[in-house]
Amino acid sequence: MKKLLIILMLWAAILLSAEEQKYIPAYLYSYPQTAVQGITAPIRWTASDWLTAIGIVGIGAGLYVYDEDINQFTKDHKTDFSQDISLAAKQFGEGKYILPAIALTGMGGYVFKSDKTTDTGLLCLKSFILANAATQTLKAITQRERPDANQGKEFFNGGAYQKHRESFPSGHATVAWSVAPIIASQYRASPWVPPLAYGIATLTSCSRVHDNKHWASDAFVGSLIGYLGAQLTLKSTPRLQLYPNPDLQGISFHWEL
Repeated sequence: MKKLLIILMLWAAILLSAEEQKYIPAYLYSYPQTAVQGITAPIRWTASDWLTAIGIVGIGAGLYVYDEDINQFTKDHKTDFSQDISLAAKQFGEGKYILPAIALTGMGGYVFKSDKTTDTGLLCLKSFILANAATQTLKAITQRERPDANQGKEFFNGGAYQKHRESFPSGHATVAWSVAPIIASQYRASPWVPPLAYGIATLTSCSRVHDNKHWASDAFVGSLIGYLGAQLTLKSTPRLQLYPNPDLQGISFHWEL
């Protein structure tokens, strides 16, 4: 994954002209800006925002209470069809597939002169990185066993840090939901893209519970992190737009928040 990120940065440095590279510093600088905005967001919340947050916490807490019941219900109702659907949906949460797809999107947009496609690739990359950073941090802190370990649903199981205690939150759910809102927003003019994007992300989250790899609360929080990361990215990232420029016999770039 690190190699792919390096390739993406080299792609930008090599393919973009000197004029076009002016966008890169603004784009890269937006990463820490967005992270800070996300961390400090509660300071700016309104009463409505706090009520929404309380409701979300309530849903997460409710799922935690019934995690074991949901897990057992899912295991008792598996079918060959559900396993096929789960296997297919899982792939949309695999970073090893999604990150190359993001790279191809960005490069494809440049090659075919599609500003929206290039912009979509850059937005997806940023959302992917920031959301997964949050999820990996929580995994390390909370030390929760996966359901298939048969060690219970509790957090902070005691003892020294162990890498395999990484159930909370779901990384697959985070990956899928860090990309779905970007695609839904970028191609919202198409009536079928938003429901398809969100539908696939939902199935990806459910697949982790179905496969006994995550508790329901893991999938819920992972989805939430991915979704919020995508929304923050859409609101706080300089947008790349390409305009024909006859004077330069090519294209020029414009960016704005």
